[in-house]
Amino acid sequence: MTADRDASGLLDVRGASRWVAAEATSVSLDAAGLDHLAGLLAGSPVEAAPWSVHHLGDGPAEPVAGWTLALSALNFSFWEDEPRWRVDGLDGYLALARALRRAHAAGSPIADPAHVAGWTVDDLAGILHGDAGGSPLPPMMAERHSVLTELAGWLCDAHGGSAMTALRAVPSAAALATELADQLRGFRDVAEYHGRRVPLLKRAQIAAHDCATALDDRAPPGLRRLSALTAFADYKLPQVLRAHGVLVYASELATKVDRRVPLQSGSDEEIEIRALSVVAVDELVARLRNRGLDWDAARVDGQLWWRGQTRRERDRPYHRTRTIWY
Repeated sequence: MTADRDASGLLDVRGASRWVAAEATSVSLDAAGLDHLAGLLAGSPVEAAPWSVHHLGDGPAEPVAGWTLALSALNFSFWEDEPRWRVDGLDGYLALARALRRAHAAGSPIADPAHVAGWTVDDLAGILHGDAGGSPLPPMMAERHSVLTELAGWLCDAHGGSAMTALRAVPSAAALATELADQLRGFRDVAEYHGRRVPLLKRAQIAAHDCATALDDRAPPGLRRLSALTAFADYKLPQVLRAHGVLVYASELATKVDRRVPLQSGSDEEIEIRALSVVAVDELVARLRNRGLDWDAARVDGQLWWRGQTRRERDRPYHRTRTIWY
């Protein structure tokens, strides 16, 4: 059985997510919650930090592209447990970005696939060492190393070690996400639900989006075609959607999430949370466009993610699934 694809051959995250939503028994959407959140987003959008504040955006295009793809490879599984891994006082994804910026500034070849492909776990640990007093490293170091070196090896074998060559080879951001998922096990975020394979592609899609963002007007024209991207289904996005009454969990699932009981990767409950998050963001996009705002799914996702960094949005826990997918 092959993963669901649209007419152009792209992995169909949007269509598969809507199919899951129609089948779901543990997660549902609330129309009143969607209306309320759309009004909140339209009336008080978050002023997100410019890309260059936390990421690598300056300098030649090749290292910016390589650095951004490395960031996307390593971007998964940051929980709020203590002792928390922190870098320069930041935690989670922002700590990862800070660690990679620190490494690049110190002359590490983190943006050069030819070097990274041969790294050991210890080499990566030297890049990601955390602040004193906290966890020295993020969890799942072996998995992070595997995903990163697989990406670097593919860039070397298929694209001459050039991230920009890989980016120029695709006609759209969604095509890059599909290419990463097709070619690399570490980006093949495709679940199975009720006998059908469901692509969700959180990290593959955000890799495409972030490369376009980082490169800005230096991005290949195809990569700037972002409209087919969906929300990047992780654990922070549904946390915020649930806090605003958009996602509604059945009582058994709500109890598990609130008590921080881990959900198995690929379970029906976990797939429903992620797929309905994708559908919810599309519904928000439609409501915002009805208000005259030309937002896409990636922009709504970013707004929700930045809201999720504030304590007010964390009244309820996020679901916990140890996985490389997010």
